[in-house]
Amino acid sequence: MRSISRDWERWIPDPRRLTADTTRPPVRPVWVRLDVLFPRDDTSWGQAVIDGLELSGTTRGIQLGWKRSSTGEWLAVVNYAIRRADGQGEPTIWNEQLVPAAAISPREDNRPLTGR
Repeated sequence: MRSISRDWERWIPDPRRLTADTTRPPVRPVWVRLDVLFPRDDTSWGQAVIDGLELSGTTRGIQLGWKRSSTGEWLAVVNYAIRRADGQGEPTIWNEQLVPAAAISPREDNRPLTGR
């Protein structure tokens, strides 16, 4: 799987240049709401797959930056982990994915993406 192009706004803070009106956050830990990112369409039920990806609940992510859509919405550039529904194996890390701002929230812990 390819990542998005690197033309998104990466922000690495320079302490010498920080001002009170800085609007871009630093790289930060976030929660990713998978139910918002992957809304379920109840009209297209498929067969359950025991080792499929678990696309409900929340998962840990690391926000790397922001992109703006042509219609004005903010999209976070995020690395996040998705586990298998059966809980087996290591989670898959999805790097540099676009995530709607409504699907992320700040995370206070600094645990790695693969930690339980």
